[in-house]
Amino acid sequence: MTVDIPSLVVAAGGEIVGKIRLQKVFYLLDQMGLNSGFSYEYFHYGPYSEDLAERVEDDVIFGQLHADQRRRLSDGVPYLAYSAKVSGDGDVLGTRMPFDRIQTALVEMQRRSATVLELAATIHWLAVMEGIPDWKTELIRRKGAKTHNNRDQQAVELLRTLGLPPAVGLSAQA
Repeated sequence: MTVDIPSLVVAAGGEIVGKIRLQKVFYLLDQMGLNSGFSYEYFHYGPYSEDLAERVEDDVIFGQLHADQRRRLSDGVPYLAYSAKVSGDGDVLGTRMPFDRIQTALVEMQRRSATVLELAATIHWLAVMEGIPDWKTELIRRKGAKTHNNRDQQAVELLRTLGLPPAVGLSAQA
């Protein structure tokens, strides 16, 4: 059985804004040891789980998760905000990984932009899953302008905070 998505949303303060953010939160938590039961592949926005996307849709359909469509003020582009007030019917969060560790990681991830989360997940994927030694060059090749404005360094710092490679053990110049 997979981890309970509404419980994770509740633990994140009751709301997770955006499909990309939700995907990256689960991916990074899984790399920390959550073992959510979802599998990932690399797509345009980095690691992605079709299983997670389908489960989110099911949770919305069955009323365990609420999806509110909003629009960015700057350009009107639509996005979804997921909210939950109570747990759903999946496995309880704390049985897979210490709940305080989950909450601490969620606070850190909620403080970052969705782009920084995407970059952090992609960096981890490139270095660990694909085993690319020069993941920095590959990150720039795949993500281009998203890496600008120090977002790549913010992503590395998030990985360091979460205790995930390749940031763990990187020099201060990384």
